[in-house]
Amino acid sequence: MKKKALIVEDDGLLQNVLAKKMEFLGMEVLRANDGQAGYDLILREHPHIVLLDLMLPQMDGFQVLEAIRKYPDQEVAATKVIVLSNLWSAKDILGAKALKIEEYYVKNSADLDEVCRKALACTVQN
Repeated sequence: MKKKALIVEDDGLLQNVLAKKMEFLGMEVLRANDGQAGYDLILREHPHIVLLDLMLPQMDGFQVLEAIRKYPDQEVAATKVIVLSNLWSAKDILGAKALKIEEYYVKNSADLDEVCRKALACTVQN
């Protein structure tokens, strides 16, 4: 069975690049263009890993993280998340890490191949 990844990213080009790389690694890829759609997919599809932007329409990434961590179903609450964001302040990074993420990458300095390999590695632990 393929591992399922969800990309929650409002930049269509970046979303496509990440999806192609993750599909190449053998993963099934789901996509959402805003935080609310991403949250809904997490509840419905139970992905093995989520790549989450923080600056999103509808519901920002912090709100998505807070909502899943407080969700009563333990499988949802324990969803593995990697943040890929343009936010780079210590406050943002520490705030995301406090919500039990696997890794935090800043977009302009992130190696997307590394991000996707990390995502795949996180699914092996499931």
